[in-house]
Amino acid sequence: MSTFEYMSVMHSIVLALGMARVLGALADMIRHWPRLEAKWSFLWWLVLLLALHLGWWFGLWARFSAMTDIRITTFFVWFTIPASFYVACRLLIPDFDDDALPDLQQRFDDVRIPFFLCFVIATLPSLPGLRDGPQSQWLLAVFGGSALLGAFTSSRNGQLALQGIMTVTYLAFLALARTALVG
Repeated sequence: MSTFEYMSVMHSIVLALGMARVLGALADMIRHWPRLEAKWSFLWWLVLLLALHLGWWFGLWARFSAMTDIRITTFFVWFTIPASFYVACRLLIPDFDDDALPDLQQRFDDVRIPFFLCFVIATLPSLPGLRDGPQSQWLLAVFGGSALLGAFTSSRNGQLALQGIMTVTYLAFLALARTALVG
């Protein structure tokens, strides 16, 4: 077993837990769709969270597969990314009860600050020394800055605008990443 394979197991477990939480919420939303309020913005967050999980899992290969020596400190720093994504999922996604459906907007309002701070934390390890170039560093800085603004913006329109900026920024980052799995 390579160093990368060993290190990637823990990342993959946490990423899988987050993805399972998001997919479960999507299934619950589909089941209760007609009765849910404020579902579109919430659905948008779920799709973005799923894309972030998948993008990080895919990016693990590009970032670490060639490494033969991964220090424990490096592992801990990089582990903050999937851990932050998972915490964001746990904060945002309520338990869906057939008798009393959650108020999705109220849930978001209740967890807004720590939810956005999870994204800020997830961008911090990615900025220094990113191999994909200065454009990617700039895009991650915009993503993290938008998340930081989101933590302090209580306006619904402001939150939607930041959600859009974060989504477009992440899509631009993926377009620039030039990551491919090769065996």
